[in-house]
Amino acid sequence: MNRYSVILLDIDGTLLDSRNEISNNTKNLLKRLEKKGVPIVLASARAPGEVELVARQADVHAPVICYDGGLILDENRSIMEDIGMEKGVALAFKAFAEGRFPDVCVSSYIYDIWVVDSQENEWVRHLAKLNRKEPLQGSLSSAVRISNHVHKFLCMGVSRRIQELKEHAEAAFPELDFLLSGTVYLEVVKKGVSKYAAMEKIRRYYNIDAGQIVAVGDYYVDIEMLRAAGMGIAMGNAPEAVKHAADRVTANNDDDGVYIALKGLRFQAVPEKSPL
Repeated sequence: MNRYSVILLDIDGTLLDSRNEISNNTKNLLKRLEKKGVPIVLASARAPGEVELVARQADVHAPVICYDGGLILDENRSIMEDIGMEKGVALAFKAFAEGRFPDVCVSSYIYDIWVVDSQENEWVRHLAKLNRKEPLQGSLSSAVRISNHVHKFLCMGVSRRIQELKEHAEAAFPELDFLLSGTVYLEVVKKGVSKYAAMEKIRRYYNIDAGQIVAVGDYYVDIEMLRAAGMGIAMGNAPEAVKHAADRVTANNDDDGVYIALKGLRFQAVPEKSPL
């Protein structure tokens, strides 16, 4: 039986249950694995502050992958990777989405700042409550003055319109990637940003082979990561395409799926890290 040394965990729909909580079984197992020298790397589309809240809830202390790999922070929360779309491209996409899909809520993320057109938008209010993050109301043109790039757009709307936006925007913006992270969520990042690319960064950081990595996820944005890991595990609540991409399928996120997935695997501590 293979031995694994690093675990990559998606957050929403995977580590967190439908109540936004982590089961005690999972917490205790992750704590034992971390004490054994196995890093638990959270890999999410969320902003760094939101990922950090979950890391504290799980009591894990490894690097974190934010914005689907656009921003990676080490265990001391220093920047390992920082990739975003250029200002001009970001402003052009925002204008395109607003003009063609005015019913879709389009917000942007720059480091740990979440910029929205209106704090009273129902999509914004729901997500702010869910992720415990307060948005900044203002224009993107003003916000980009503080940064050389935008890490991510989050488009929220009914499923049909999200799919239509994805199809039209892919043709109009070949320099961007459009990632479905839920039926009503479309993540927009710079071309090449992905959890798979982030996994490669983590692999080199710990000086291990991809075969020593376990990855667990639940949605289309996780497929590349699941395929490339030594053990890719899909949640029971994942779409069929995600399950087909994985080596194994576990129980859903409300039935201890992460705990069940990991408890039967064998792990060993990572070797000493290599400088990047």
